[in-house]
Amino acid sequence: MPMRLSKMIYNKKYPDTTELMFFHATSTKYLSSFVKNGIRIPKKYTKRDFGQGFYLTSNYWQASKYADRMAFQTRTEPLIIACIIPISRLRRDIDKGLIIDQFDKTWLETIIRGRFYSDEIPLSDEYDWIYGRCGDGKTLIFEENFRKNNDNLDLNLLLKHSIPNKDFPHFEYDQLWLGTYKAINYIKSIEILNKEGVGIHEKIPIHQL
Repeated sequence: MPMRLSKMIYNKKYPDTTELMFFHATSTKYLSSFVKNGIRIPKKYTKRDFGQGFYLTSNYWQASKYADRMAFQTRTEPLIIACIIPISRLRRDIDKGLIIDQFDKTWLETIIRGRFYSDEIPLSDEYDWIYGRCGDGKTLIFEENFRKNNDNLDLNLLLKHSIPNKDFPHFEYDQLWLGTYKAINYIKSIEILNKEGVGIHEKIPIHQL
């Protein structure tokens, strides 16, 4: 298993010239929008672990699974956007980043803020990027055990309902959240891939405002 970003970013074995590849899962339904508008932070609110932003993973297999899901939902074809990010750009803005690579209370509190309070206190007010573990993906189960504005919320109990099982691949998933356009500009280059991992050569900008 490859070393996670959380380890690489502090490891001097990886010089600043190291370029990292991350993957964003989507479908061909959104291809024309990417080509026309570039990578943008969506305005429509959806419940995501860290709130609105552009989500990537270092795991191609993970992205492929999500792309299949997107294709099924939109009745189109899976698509993966491969992004190159120099490790130096993350290191340079480490004070505006957050690494939460353990299933602990900090991780859970960040996900609660991202999923339920992002309109009120968005994480992008504090961070440009976040790297860490993924939530369980079972939002309904999460919501059944979470009550907004519950002052007596038992985080230890909620944590048990939020951690993927170690026997399930989701336990190894990771995500890099780019929550501001400053962070999106960390991306050095982009390639659009089909399900087989073959580039389909459309040129897209990093972002357009």
